[in-house]
Parts: sequence; structure tokens; C-alpha cells
Amino acid sequence: MVALNDPATMRGLLLGYTEKVLTLENQVQEMKPDVDALYRIAKSDGGTCITTAAKDLQIRPKDLFAYLNANNWIYRRAGGKSWLAYQSKIQSGLLEHKVTVVTRGDGSEKTVEQVLVTPKGLAKLSQLLNQQAA
Repeated sequence: MVALNDPATMRGLLLGYTEKVLTLENQVQEMKPDVDALYRIAKSDGGTCITTAAKDLQIRPKDLFAYLNANNWIYRRAGGKSWLAYQSKIQSGLLEHKVTVVTRGDGSEKTVEQVLVTPKGLAKLSQLLNQQAA
């Protein structure tokens, strides 16, 4: 209470807090382009395959597949060859599951499943991988 009545102490406190606020405002201004870019990516449309997402994130596809598998984004059924997206990641809009029917050379058809990373998922992965690297 005594400090509140002392003008010199109050002035020192106000100057200290003003400097902190100015520093934080400068940091926000410096980060704004990166935040805007991340927001644009997260709000865009269309998914990309995991290999392309790895290239966008500047990591090896093998490493991204391992990360997604280890962190419950994707899995393989016992005896299955293709990756599947966990339903929780689909519902949260981080991954999509694409099913395509392909005609083979002999005329028969084959169903192919593919996991796609959404723009929102790409933004989330970028954040998670940056946290892991730090």
C-alpha cells in the first residue's frame, strides 16, 4: 500500500509494464504474417496425401507416417496393407478418408483406400512438429 502512495515507485512500475507491453506488441507484429499464413492454410479446402503433406512439412514421408501411426492418427488393420485414419481425426477435420475404385488391366475392379491430410490437419501437424523440435 505504501508503494501506491509513492509517485516515484508508481512511475517506475508503470514504465516497466509499458516496456513489456511494447515488447509484446512488437512480437505480435513480427509473428502476424506467420499466423496469417497458418490460418489461411487451416481454412483452405482439399486434402493432400501423406507423402505430399510430408514434403509440405519438410520432413521425410517415412518419418511422417511413423509419427502419425505413433500418435494415433493412422493405423493398419491386422493383415491390411493400406493405412486408415482414426475416426476421431476424421471427425475433428484433421484427416479425410478417400475410397476409390480402380479398374485393373484385366477389367476387374479394385477398391483403394487412401488417407488424406486436410489443410486443418496440416496446420495442426506443423504446430505439433514444431513443439516436438523445440
